[in-house]
Amino acid sequence: MSAERTEVVMKFDPSQLTRNVKKTIAGIPAYNKEQTIGSLIHGAEEYVDEVIVVDDGSTDRTSTFALRTNATVIRHEKNLGKAAAVQVLINEALKMDADVLVLLDADFQHDPDEIPMLINPIRAEGYDLVLGSRKLKEAKKERSGKAPFYRPWGQYVLTVGSHLLSRAKFSDPECGFRALSRKAMEAMKFEKSGFFVESEMIYLAVKKGLKVIEVPITEIYTEGGSTLSPLKHGFGNLGQVIIYISEKRPLLFFGVSGALLAVLGAIMGVRVLYIAYFTERGGVALGSALVAVLFLVIGVFIVLTGLILNSLTRFVVSAIAEEKKREAQMSEHVLSNGRERALIREIKEIMKRYKED
Repeated sequence: MSAERTEVVMKFDPSQLTRNVKKTIAGIPAYNKEQTIGSLIHGAEEYVDEVIVVDDGSTDRTSTFALRTNATVIRHEKNLGKAAAVQVLINEALKMDADVLVLLDADFQHDPDEIPMLINPIRAEGYDLVLGSRKLKEAKKERSGKAPFYRPWGQYVLTVGSHLLSRAKFSDPECGFRALSRKAMEAMKFEKSGFFVESEMIYLAVKKGLKVIEVPITEIYTEGGSTLSPLKHGFGNLGQVIIYISEKRPLLFFGVSGALLAVLGAIMGVRVLYIAYFTERGGVALGSALVAVLFLVIGVFIVLTGLILNSLTRFVVSAIAEEKKREAQMSEHVLSNGRERALIREIKEIMKRYKED
């Protein structure tokens, strides 16, 4: 009786060579940063495996100086906005099979030596989004110029807007120095193209149930470091925050604004009635009465609009979720059938070899 021979066939999967290899990439969205881009790249590459720069339509020599380093440079022919540049960085990092992406602003207001502080919570503690914060008590400050007096107020307004949008409180949601895990990168699909990307990123992370944490970083302010007008940047960001809140949380936006207007109309109406019936002057102030009624009616109308839009939003979100669920079930069914067919083919192949033997 001949001894039975068992063959073990090992299938080679090339992707396994890199799947378990940890790879960190630094991503830098840049616009007209020829003075700082080279130094920033050299500082960042000490702590990461690769640096990617997206030159978002710069009119200076940003790309020229970036290409003199070891960084990968992607250039937009025209300025598409920071969100578009960050989206490209995320997509490229995913293509390169990175497990961590660190984002830095190109104006060198972030210290590259602090990159490990952002990477560690992802690698050691399993966080998905690590936000650098210049507002935590432990944060250091380095200033070579005097910040405009309105800067703190502008940051406060944007912070409040971010809180309302994401329903999560972070001390410095507009800071561009942050790190993303692969899971967080896969969740980022931005809808806006401007500088609102930081708040939108937090909104998407919270919406997807990702683990988010803040770590203190050094606040570096250099006079003339930004090529954008602070006022233009601030009002542009605030406008995008308001629009995004109205789209994503219509009941909050329209409900609060409508209620405030209705309350104002009611207060004016009470004042008109008080003057008419409880003062010596008497008589109804027709103009004030009309304004009060107008405010009251418009306020109620806005609140009703918020209720309707909120219902529509919930309906659309529910319909999309149901559609995705059906697609997932169909994919699972197809996959199951495919596995069954593969198993049948494998059994037939074994039977064929057995008969031949």
